[in-house]
Amino acid sequence: MRALPFSVLLLLSIANPAGVQAAGPRVRPALIGNGPKALINLIDTKKLVEKGSGSGLLNFQCHVGPSGEPINPVTFRATPGSEALEREVISALWRCRFIPAIDNGKPVTVVLIGTVVFVVADGKPHLRTYANQNHDDIAKGNDFIAPQLIPATINKVPLNDELAKGRIYRLKGGIVELAITVDANGNQKQIRVVSEDPPGFNFGKAEVELLWGAKYIPGFRNGRPVECTFNQFGWFRPVYRR
Repeated sequence: MRALPFSVLLLLSIANPAGVQAAGPRVRPALIGNGPKALINLIDTKKLVEKGSGSGLLNFQCHVGPSGEPINPVTFRATPGSEALEREVISALWRCRFIPAIDNGKPVTVVLIGTVVFVVADGKPHLRTYANQNHDDIAKGNDFIAPQLIPATINKVPLNDELAKGRIYRLKGGIVELAITVDANGNQKQIRVVSEDPPGFNFGKAEVELLWGAKYIPGFRNGRPVECTFNQFGWFRPVYRR
């Protein structure tokens, strides 16, 4: 994975959620926040430096419940040599609390996707977290929160038959990258498969069918809901048959 350029602004500041909260109580995305239990404050950068960890970047994803609790967090796409960072981030994800999302004035469970950037410069650690996984937005340090899927709105379609095709039970599972366009009201306008690994086993088709027409908390730029396209990943576990 090609290293991303970093700016001084990216290293020294953390996105302030106040502008998003000012959008009103009817709709708000889940936020990483900056309190004592925020993800950014539970990642031990001093320990990482002491262990010799260098600069690195990784993506994460988890459900955020109505009380801000993380559910089934995962990390992925870590840059080479970022094993210590990945262990530290997954540990922090299990212990942190997010600011919960609000839809129609009520707390709601959503899928939050994000990125952690860790840079060591002159022996000093710099850490920043983002609530998106878009390459350009991370590189520029943009104040962007990607749309957040509301799981209760996805299609309840069986996936086992789809995933079992092509002797999928012999594989270790798969991963799909999707590009999803969501309008400023949280309505899905377009969804397409960017990549699937391994190819040829209908992972992408199954994920599109699952998410087709789902609702989202809209994306926010500079504190305002906007129409946007973002990338999201889906994982599949193998189906074993006797």
